[in-house]
Amino acid sequence: MDVMTWLKENRKLDAGLLTEMGVITKEHSNLGQVAAFPYLRDGKVYAAKFRTVDKKFISTKGQTRDLYNADALLLDQEQPIIITEGEIDCLSVIQAGFSRAVSLPDGWTEQGNKTESLVAAIDALKQSPWVVVAGDSDKAGESLPAAVSNILDGHDVRYVTWPETCKDANDVLIKFGEAAIVECLNKAKRIDPVGGVITGFSDMPPISQQRVLKIGKDPFDQAIALELGEMSVWTGLPGYGKSTLITWVGDEVSKNEGIRVGNIGFETHPFRIRDQLSRSNTRKAWSELNSAEREELQTDLDKRWRLVHLSGDETENNLSWLNSMIRALAIRDGCKLIVIDPWNELEHLPEVGESMTQYINFALKYVRRIARNLGVHIALVAHPTKIKSDGKPRAPTGYDVADSAAFFNKPGLGITVHPADEPHIVQIINWKTRDTMLYKVRRCSIKVEFAEAWGLYRQIGEPSMPLTT
Repeated sequence: MDVMTWLKENRKLDAGLLTEMGVITKEHSNLGQVAAFPYLRDGKVYAAKFRTVDKKFISTKGQTRDLYNADALLLDQEQPIIITEGEIDCLSVIQAGFSRAVSLPDGWTEQGNKTESLVAAIDALKQSPWVVVAGDSDKAGESLPAAVSNILDGHDVRYVTWPETCKDANDVLIKFGEAAIVECLNKAKRIDPVGGVITGFSDMPPISQQRVLKIGKDPFDQAIALELGEMSVWTGLPGYGKSTLITWVGDEVSKNEGIRVGNIGFETHPFRIRDQLSRSNTRKAWSELNSAEREELQTDLDKRWRLVHLSGDETENNLSWLNSMIRALAIRDGCKLIVIDPWNELEHLPEVGESMTQYINFALKYVRRIARNLGVHIALVAHPTKIKSDGKPRAPTGYDVADSAAFFNKPGLGITVHPADEPHIVQIINWKTRDTMLYKVRRCSIKVEFAEAWGLYRQIGEPSMPLTT
């Protein structure tokens, strides 16, 4: 079928609207006959998205695209903005009478990592009475409303519920017509009701079903599970590898779950983190890589990691600063796991008359609230106080971290790395699991081999490489 006939007869899009929006038929060298959806900036075409009838896509190479129909953001600012996940859905909404409709250039993902076009449009999006998220009713689309709300922090963001048999706006147009789209958009509910009051389960906004991040390897998945919207505490005796473990865990989770990790490090220089990741991924130190190997590794790590570099100025690295860094990592860079290493190096500033215990209790609730609001997991590395021993120190838990028992009470997960009696063997101890049914892990202790030369951990007896050089 001719692609333009398909758009008009099968997708029920108005011929005049398609002409007005510059949608044309083209012969693409790779895909054959395609519909070309032009991307305009200040009225001038700078890129295009091409699709076939059987849903094959390609776009202009080497060109970063804004939101589709982004010029509509400059229209009547008294009208709401509608955000969709595809050009055809955007056109369906426009056909229903909502001229300030836009679309993400490449849809949305379960990982929630396609935020660039939204971040670039923050100022324009906020120049609206409210924003309606009209994404897809699927696993990926469930996380889009919360992501938009986080990006537009404090702005009125609403979400649409499509009829049960419909996945998106165009499905509604085909099955029920334009009036049904209007009804759904007008019934859109606020993500955050005024005052934070939710009166019933039906008022709760959708959340991503990707709730728990895992390494994907035995025996680690018996002890470690990172819930999005929650925080964890990682501790251990000095010099026994807290930072090494959380860096390795972050890298493995990133590869297994397809997410990006952010690291806010106070004690470990970024070059040392890079060297550990080089060793664990290539089995070579960074200094041993040739230029082609370095480029390949950096390309991979840039996709999966972001590092916060501490400046040498007089900036106070306090809770307010931490909030801004976490928001930047989560919203601008799409990080789902954020490591703070170590918590003790933050500048902690209790109010006058406030004890350190009271302050820590408040601060951990504050961090946990950030995690919940942004839908990320925050991993706090925390040093324990000095533990008395008779030559064989016990493994610390959250109760042993300085200043407050809140380090045990507040996190969803608590992990200690501790030496075992045998060479090259360490214990990973889970001393706190908030939700065993969700995490599918329990309080336990597992023993694993630590290949120090490679900065990685593995199941005991795994024959992949020597433990030391």
